[in-house]
Amino acid sequence: MKLVKAVELPESFVKGLIVDVSVSMNGKTNTKQLKVCTVKVRSIIFIEVDRDNKKNIFRKVSRKDIIDFRPTAICSIKIRDGVLPVKWESAWGSQFVSKQMNNVRKVYSNHSKGWSSNAPQYRSTTNNPVSGFPMV
Repeated sequence: MKLVKAVELPESFVKGLIVDVSVSMNGKTNTKQLKVCTVKVRSIIFIEVDRDNKKNIFRKVSRKDIIDFRPTAICSIKIRDGVLPVKWESAWGSQFVSKQMNNVRKVYSNHSKGWSSNAPQYRSTTNNPVSGFPMV
């Protein structure tokens, strides 16, 4: 088995850098401009923002799979033939929606005769001490 030595990346290879990432599979090569999201000891995570579909696409590349690095105006790296980065997607509002749904508190309201989320409870001067809207 042939051991492949990982390419040394310079200190300037940091978060926020735009990089041309070339991946080849079955003789076909595809290149994409990706932004460096995280640089770790064993891997690099790239991010691509898909504004049309409102989602972020993350790609994780193992450092041992990088076979070429060129420090030009826009750096370029080449990944070993047949190795595809691990890919996952995240919708723009998914984290906010899940946090928002956890913080919703259900309150019983006499006005609607049902459950409502965070409905304001006003006290009025009528016989009904808790009505849905204040009397004017």
